[in-house]
Amino acid sequence: MSMPIPPKPSSQHKKTIGEPDIVLHRQGNEVTVEVQGLDIYDPIKDEVKARSVSDIAYWMVDDDYDGSNFVVKQVFFCGGDKDEFEKWRKGLETLAKAKTKRKVEKTLRIEIDDEAFDRLYGYKSHPIAVSKHGQRVAVRLISQFGEECTKVFTLNRS
Repeated sequence: MSMPIPPKPSSQHKKTIGEPDIVLHRQGNEVTVEVQGLDIYDPIKDEVKARSVSDIAYWMVDDDYDGSNFVVKQVFFCGGDKDEFEKWRKGLETLAKAKTKRKVEKTLRIEIDDEAFDRLYGYKSHPIAVSKHGQRVAVRLISQFGEECTKVFTLNRS
């Protein structure tokens, strides 16, 4: 009698369970989203893996989320070598941003001018107007490892 062959780990379906680490900064009737990292639960090892901002490939914001359709209103790129990203964050060098820009241009097969990419690279969003009571803002993060998580906030006018 032959024993069944167990499936290879690469052929098993794995569901990502995670929680983005996000802070909202409010100023009057505007908020700014700041991404601080991403925590991913590994059900096989039964542990939580903390991902830093440098591990996030890109993240998106829907400033009027309806609960079912995520409509991208803002998109930002992060990532790169952790040390290079920290130096960029402190204003010491732009190597991480330049490498990420080259990757984005290659993937999208377009050329992006430096001034435009300056507005797309980072961990803080552009200001979002809070225009109604109960407005929902959704933030979706995708890590460099393909892990995807979304967090939804409900905002109220001041």
